[in-house]
Amino acid sequence: MLAAVLWTSQGCQAVGQYFEYRGRDFMQMVDFGFTFTPEPCIGLYWNSLDLLVAGYCNINGYFVGWGGNQIGVTRCHSNCYGLIVSHEEIGWGDFDENNEDTLYVRYGGLAGLASFLGTSTPDYTPACVHFIPHLGYVGIAWNARWTQILDFILGWTTLDIDGDDGYEFGTWPWQERWRP
Repeated sequence: MLAAVLWTSQGCQAVGQYFEYRGRDFMQMVDFGFTFTPEPCIGLYWNSLDLLVAGYCNINGYFVGWGGNQIGVTRCHSNCYGLIVSHEEIGWGDFDENNEDTLYVRYGGLAGLASFLGTSTPDYTPACVHFIPHLGYVGIAWNARWTQILDFILGWTTLDIDGDDGYEFGTWPWQERWRP
């Protein structure tokens, strides 16, 4: 019945996009798997809903699991550091760690207030970002992207609170679209 309503109200191409966006929203809800690096790296970073933020990680390698908007193997990058307030850079798949336009960049901490400093996006705000432990060549990443979970649920009603339907990166409603 939902498909029939969408079909008649938006046309068949829009229905296809609607389900494509719901699938993408589903893939963005969590990152859970293992990190592997060709060189020794360290990942001891913990951010629980921007309430408890502490640690450091600098990981450049590969990720196996559900993450980076896919299931399987993908390149990953994580450069996160801080205590109470943190700076987070996370990259998946096709990124350039020297180009912030290809990364998820945000501040964490202070019960979410730090997230709105600078140009943070709803993609990882608020979030539980954990790259811990990664010692040497192997580690674990387990991130919950809370706004993406809500975006997936509300997306079925056609509400796109992350502003990411049709875009690689989301934006808050009050922000201009600042990334491709």
